[in-house]
Amino acid sequence: MASRIQSMNNVCYSELEHQFSLDALDDWETTSGLVESAIRMMRDRLPEAEARIFSHASEAREYREIDREGLSSIPEDSLFIACLSMCGSGVPLSSFFNDFVPDDSLLRYLLEDSYGGFYIVPVVHRFSLLAFILLCAPEGAEKPDTILPAEASFVAELVGRLRINLYAASIADSRQRELLKLAEFPQVLRSRQSVAELTSRILDDLQKEVAFDAGVYYEFEEYLDRLLPVVWQGIPEAPPVLAPGDGISGHTMVNRKAISVPDRARHPSFSRIEGEAFLQGSFLSVPIYTDKRLIGVVSLCRYSDNPHPLGVEHRYTLEIAASFLATEINNRQLYDELEQSYFSTVSSLSRALEAKDHYTRGHSERVMTLAVGIARELGLSAESTRRIRYAAILHDIGKIGISDSIITKPSSLTAVEYAEIKRHTDIGYDIVNDSRFFEDIRDLIKYHHEKMDGTGYYAKHKGDYPWEAMIISIADIYDALTSDRPYREAFSESRALKSLEELIGIHFDRRIFDAFKSCLSRSRSD
Repeated sequence: MASRIQSMNNVCYSELEHQFSLDALDDWETTSGLVESAIRMMRDRLPEAEARIFSHASEAREYREIDREGLSSIPEDSLFIACLSMCGSGVPLSSFFNDFVPDDSLLRYLLEDSYGGFYIVPVVHRFSLLAFILLCAPEGAEKPDTILPAEASFVAELVGRLRINLYAASIADSRQRELLKLAEFPQVLRSRQSVAELTSRILDDLQKEVAFDAGVYYEFEEYLDRLLPVVWQGIPEAPPVLAPGDGISGHTMVNRKAISVPDRARHPSFSRIEGEAFLQGSFLSVPIYTDKRLIGVVSLCRYSDNPHPLGVEHRYTLEIAASFLATEINNRQLYDELEQSYFSTVSSLSRALEAKDHYTRGHSERVMTLAVGIARELGLSAESTRRIRYAAILHDIGKIGISDSIITKPSSLTAVEYAEIKRHTDIGYDIVNDSRFFEDIRDLIKYHHEKMDGTGYYAKHKGDYPWEAMIISIADIYDALTSDRPYREAFSESRALKSLEELIGIHFDRRIFDAFKSCLSRSRSD
């Protein structure tokens, strides 16, 4: 009797020891750590076999060894994977190939001959193959046909634990990938040329982070204390303007807190709200705000027939994206205000200079308007257009250092006077050279009288000075030709164009001339 009790105790102790050893699978921090623990356990319990685990890499759409990445991989859409995902338990590898994929000789050679595999075990969760275990014969050892029943029982128990933890790890990996992708979101926002473009594309950009069936972005109008719909998707007609507390987004506006509801129809409160009826099924509504002000509200939904409702994890993603949006919009608006302040100062300085001579009054602003129009016809970036805008309004700023008697002289200049007035490009360069704000336009100011053939102020040839200077040059010459001067009347537009065409290849190239003509035509039609 005592020996029988001792034997039972030994069995119980062995079973407990076995269970405790499998508990180590629950103590993981990374997917690779989990896989390594499983391989180590099988090495201890199955000393006559080497275990390999091929895990699903969803981002690469393949199965591969985490601990030996790059060695080999199997596409997720292969017949081998499809058949293996339908197996309920482990099977001898040769039997599996014979019964299901007899024609895949290349994969069979890889697994049976290269790896020495003889037994394969799928790890399936809800008809999805998370991974598979390949038991291989050690190098130089005889390959068995299968494994012993006790070994198969152990592997089955290990797979049961591994299935749960691999599924949890796959969810964690998916969330980490989403966060990693979300880290690129600010770069996407910065690529937008203006606040207007940023807000008009806001739902397109968010769709890539949190897929939705319908959505709307409202801009907050502080003076009128209301939400104005700016852009929407999946909605047949324009959403109404919302007052505080109206609809779902109006609640978000008032409370400045995100709302996440898994099913509007079942919600005791939001199911009774009539406003924003297009937000059906699961929905999210998130404020876009800084610590000082509300910028807007974005509300998204997935309809009831969508098998993947919006959940808490989507709320977190949207809140992070909203934080990025608030920062970018706020920074852009502050920058625009600062830019406008700078430009107002620069324009005032230019007008003060031109007030000396009524013949040139408004010249720099007209040159700026033409130069910006040419830049847009050429399809230049917003940053390039900005540089041209500033350089054009300041192109003659150096004349502030030239004697009034020369600037306003009604007759032709002497050689000495002409040499003096040519100094205005150097003076202009020196004026802006000390300001970092203008460091990217100083060369445009200096070389706007340069010529492609080297006969300009500094004898530079094309390629030796910024090509954008040609844009300012053609605008400058045209405005000078079409303006009255003490010594001649203004040219007509057609006469000025004929004169400019003769300067192609000297002051500017054909492409800039054609863009200039298009700009003039567009301004006439406007």
